[in-house]
Parts: sequence; structure tokens; C-alpha cells
Amino acid sequence: MSEDAIDTDVPQDLDERPWLTRILSRAGDVLKRNLVPGLILQVFVIAVVGSYYTIEPIKAMFDEVAQIKLSYGFVFSAISTAIFGGLIPFLVQKSRPKYRKLMPTSHVWFFVILWGLKGLEVDLLYRCQAMMFGEGKDFWTLLSKTVFDQLVYVPIWGLTSCAILMTWRQCGFSFSRTRTVLSNKRWWTDNLMVMMLPNWLIWVVAVVAIYCLPLALQLPVQNLVLCFWCILLIFLADESM
Repeated sequence: MSEDAIDTDVPQDLDERPWLTRILSRAGDVLKRNLVPGLILQVFVIAVVGSYYTIEPIKAMFDEVAQIKLSYGFVFSAISTAIFGGLIPFLVQKSRPKYRKLMPTSHVWFFVILWGLKGLEVDLLYRCQAMMFGEGKDFWTLLSKTVFDQLVYVPIWGLTSCAILMTWRQCGFSFSRTRTVLSNKRWWTDNLMVMMLPNWLIWVVAVVAIYCLPLALQLPVQNLVLCFWCILLIFLADESM
């Protein structure tokens, strides 16, 4: 995940505007920065899912990936997500001259382990939802999965745990410094909410599209989309620096 994707700093000069005004203002700024990449992401994921259902060679290729996923289960989930969510974006970021000094090489292990664990977590989420809501592609099944994903999993654990771990990394892996940052209620009421709102607006189409796929393909395509999103943000941020 790129540094632009998660904002963990607690502002030193506190904004004393009403809470809703602060949130909408900051979330609007984040959304403006991510509007173009968000639209590109949605086009990309729709193209990937659409090609699976309309282009036979692509369907055959994805079906082979699905068979590998079925054969190796959670091992595939951990390794593939560690590579697509952690290793590849990290190497791309390190390849950009403007980022080399900002991202210590040793931090690669943090990202690989983080996204390996997230792969297990997301695979478990998809499996549990298949048990709860079924594997149908009808409107109500897709709606149920999307609502549970975005309004239960993401705020309670998915994005929140990721933001906390990114804060820990930015605090030099110091538990005391991280605890100090997290003890500031503005981190929870402002910073975390500023991440949530654009996440819902940008990712909802991608989430629905992924749930349109067979269960065995949901994690592999999620990883492909995640990797594309991280690399896209890296290059766009590089151009703006």
C-alpha cells in the first residue's frame, strides 16, 4: 500500500471546525487526489471481470488460476497476496528515484508479512461470506456481500488494522510512539474516518465486480486489482512530487 493511501499523522495544529465539517473537507481533498486513479481502477476491474465472462482465452487462463487456488488454498492466498500486495508495489516504489530514501529496504519484510496475513484474512472473509450468503450472482447476494464487506469488515477490522500497522511502521516500529499517536482521539474520529469515506466511494464498484466472480477467483483478482491500484498511486504520486 502506498504512503498516499493511508494518512496516519495527527495534525499538530488542531482544526477547531465542527467534526463533520473537518471530515468532509479532508475527505474531499483525499477524494480529489484519488478521483482519477479511482476511476481508472473501476474501469480496470470492470474490464478484468468482463473479459472473464466474454473472452474465452482469458476465461481459460483465469480458470487455471482458480484451480491452483483450489489446490493450495490458504498457502496460495498468503503467498500471492504477499507478492501482489507487498513485494511488487514495494519494488516498484524503490525503483523510483524520488522514493528510494523515503522507504528503507528493510521495510520490505513488513509489507510482505502484512499482506501475506491480509491474504489469509481476505480469503477467510470470502469463504465465510460464501457460507453466509451463498455463491450466487443475483442482486441480493451481491448486495449482502458488499454491505458486509464495506460496512462491517472494513471499518471494524480490514482498514482499521491496516491503518494501525502503518502507523506503527511510520513511528519506527515503536510501540510507545504508536500508543501515543493512537491515544489521540483525533486519530480515530478524524484520520480514520478520512480514510473510510474515500475507500467506500472508490472501492465499492471494484468490490461488487469481484463478488461477481466464482469464489476461487475472488482472491486472485482482488490481488491483481490491489497491485494495479498500488502501482497506479505510486506513479501518479511520483509525477506530482
